[in-house]
Amino acid sequence: MINYKTEMTCTKEEIAQLFLSVNWNSGKYPEKLYTSIKNSTYKIFAYDDNKLIGLVTALSDQCINLFISYLVVAPEYQNQKIGTTLLSQITTIKQFNRIELISDTKDKEFYLKNGFIEDGVGIFKIDWSR
Repeated sequence: MINYKTEMTCTKEEIAQLFLSVNWNSGKYPEKLYTSIKNSTYKIFAYDDNKLIGLVTALSDQCINLFISYLVVAPEYQNQKIGTTLLSQITTIKQFNRIELISDTKDKEFYLKNGFIEDGVGIFKIDWSR
């Protein structure tokens, strides 16, 4: 049975492994990644027994805006509604006027199915050497 928790009890190694399982570069920087998740305004973790299998984090101004930073589910647990549950839980914490996220093209349909709309262009400056 999948359990969802807001308390951060996982290790930086567990988080890094989850991110690496979906080929996200941030998993190569466990200390930074752990700090990023720990410092997020909101966070929800999905566990299968004691195994971390997914998480979602968001930053917020506590009033109008919620920005979803990460939504990740281990490949072997995808297509089981875990991502949808995590997304639903984080977006209903408060009644925000605007909920934003940046998605890879391959994940766009997932977000569209979950009530998001495509609007605008994502513009990035990424430097993993820092």
